[in-house]
Amino acid sequence: MAEDLKVWLKRAVALSKAPGAVACVGKAGGGKLLSAAEGMRQITPVSEAATEDTLYDLASLTKQVATTTSVMLLQEDGKLSLDQKVSDFLPIPGLERYTLRQCITHTAGLAPFKPWQTEVHSPEDIVQRIAALPMSSPPGTRRVYSDLGFILLAQVVGQAAREPVDAFIARRVFKPLGMKRTLFNPGAELRKDCAATENCPWRKRVLKGEVHDERAFAMGGVAGHAGLFSTAPDLGLFCDALLSGRILKSATLDEMLRFGHVPSYPGQGIGWWLDPWTSGSNGYLPSRRAFGHTGFTGTSMWLDRDTGLYGVLLSNTVHPKREPRDNTSLRRTFYDGIMFSQYPKSTNAHGGIDYLYRVDYAPVREKRAAILTNQAATDMLGRPDLEVFDLEPGVTFKTVYTPEHGLRGQAEAGKSVASEKSAATTVISLYGKQKRPTKDELKGVQLFVIDLPDVGSRYYTYMATMKECLTACAESGVPVLVLDRPNPLGGTVLEGPVAKVFESAVCSAPIPARHGMTLGEIAQFFQRTVFEKSKLKLDIQNAENWRRELMHPACALPWTPPSPNLPSFESALAYAGICLFEGVNLNEGRGTETPFLIFGAPWTDNKALADAVDPALSAGFKLITRVYIPKPIPGKSENPEYNGKICKGILLEVADPNAARPFSLAVGLLAELVKRHKDQLQWKPNFDTLAGGPWLREQLQAGRAAADILAQSAAELTAFDTARPKLYATSAEMLQNYLKADR
Repeated sequence: MAEDLKVWLKRAVALSKAPGAVACVGKAGGGKLLSAAEGMRQITPVSEAATEDTLYDLASLTKQVATTTSVMLLQEDGKLSLDQKVSDFLPIPGLERYTLRQCITHTAGLAPFKPWQTEVHSPEDIVQRIAALPMSSPPGTRRVYSDLGFILLAQVVGQAAREPVDAFIARRVFKPLGMKRTLFNPGAELRKDCAATENCPWRKRVLKGEVHDERAFAMGGVAGHAGLFSTAPDLGLFCDALLSGRILKSATLDEMLRFGHVPSYPGQGIGWWLDPWTSGSNGYLPSRRAFGHTGFTGTSMWLDRDTGLYGVLLSNTVHPKREPRDNTSLRRTFYDGIMFSQYPKSTNAHGGIDYLYRVDYAPVREKRAAILTNQAATDMLGRPDLEVFDLEPGVTFKTVYTPEHGLRGQAEAGKSVASEKSAATTVISLYGKQKRPTKDELKGVQLFVIDLPDVGSRYYTYMATMKECLTACAESGVPVLVLDRPNPLGGTVLEGPVAKVFESAVCSAPIPARHGMTLGEIAQFFQRTVFEKSKLKLDIQNAENWRRELMHPACALPWTPPSPNLPSFESALAYAGICLFEGVNLNEGRGTETPFLIFGAPWTDNKALADAVDPALSAGFKLITRVYIPKPIPGKSENPEYNGKICKGILLEVADPNAARPFSLAVGLLAELVKRHKDQLQWKPNFDTLAGGPWLREQLQAGRAAADILAQSAAELTAFDTARPKLYATSAEMLQNYLKADR
């Protein structure tokens, strides 16, 4: 393991062209997986190799390791409360505007920083200047990352603890943990072991052992936002202790790291960043419960409360000059290596709706926009899109379009849904007489947003509704933004023949039944096959942290039922095949609490049927015989097939989602039904519609073996897979890209 991670450390340094780096990876209470150095800690005026005990300027990691920890220790001591005003500790006019909580969550309305380094000469001077600043936004309304808030916090610590922040954190944390090489203002003995930073044009020297940040330097090297130096092994001790509850109480950490401190920016905890992303320069551990931070000089650390895993990466990418530093390649490459080795089967995926808060909703802010969505299109916390947008001033949708099942997702399948009007919003149903936005409705619309929770199966009508909206927008010249989200069935497995007839809401595209595409990829597919590119202005905000082989259970996302009869991921997985049973005289589980996971009829020999199915086709499922009675369920199934009659059925238990092939299973079951119940089995007109044409029915009626039918359709799946849009990579493809970059 250590050797593999060393390779990733070497790769990260090479791809980023950093002078060097030191890393420490481990598990709380479980020892280290890696402690290694790579490259140089100084290249000018003399060369020095990086070593594991090299001290690095942590830059903004100071905010978390020193300042946040100190504040929370003092709260545990009863010396302060986050809801107190800064002026309670620093009685200066202007500071009564801010609470400690607002400073530590970057919501105080303070500017990011001010270039005061040549004008200030003490902490007291800079505090006075902060107090006199006008607010960039009212406190508590917006999250704007700010050094100034943490400068104030360090001064509050000094007052509450009655000793400076550097002395307090050393006494309470660094010394007890044995962090002997973690401190502000390293002395001469340690300075020689420091990694050099910038050849500073202001100070006119290569910095080594003195803080890089100009404001911290002007304050004497000790500040709340920067100034701390440390080594990777020392920070490994800190991470182990923090995760193990040896620095702060578990309840304190729970409160710090819960989502919701800043409703419009869920990724902000108390001091720490939460739920890391692939994008940006931060690097990430793919866990919803991971937290961490970065520093301008090239430092970063991430910790995962679920696994106890932590990763520390220290570099000096600002040496010998700050540009062009490439922290993005450095961090993403190294933490991707941890991801490949430690998280091969899980991630913390995000939909496009989540990305918008990270860019301050810029694509939709202050625009006259319409949206196609419903209540099941949620963010990572399970909040519906419209609820999320309501949190942000300047983001409004006067017109909301809805697909089948309505805005609240409660209407039964196939049931027309009425439109609604209020003073603030008009909700227009596109599942009834109206199928697409009208030209009059689109007049003056500057952006049409689409966010729907597709389920990965061709029968689902949401893609057909999207196709109608794309058509209307192309005709009216309205740009479209699709907020993409992962395909819950993954993006690598394809099943079923490619549709040859696709003129129905339940079959609207020449794609397989289980198509392996996200809604954004389907929109691209329509752009390629239906519209001239010049007529459809399409933009897609990709989902993030998703590798296309991962299915919903691996993505750490809530399951919000997209329609009444898909209450669980397992039902959606089975739906990819069992929906075909709507085209024959079987009950497909409607009228039960397990739709699409149970099916049968009064006339089936369920035990013989379950025993006869080829095990290769039922892989991933357990087939359990059950007798059941479908009953009306308001809002889900008013009149199910065989209503009130005893059905001899088969219950599907999902044993291995990755092995499950529901369409193959459905074909196998239909082939056995033809063999055993030819006289009782009836084909409804909609079977061919669901199947994308008559071919499948004709093959089954002819008595052809299921394996042969599936083998014949597999060839066209290969061709489709090659041609279809792919916005996302698999883990194997990501790894291959790194190997190419190495060469």
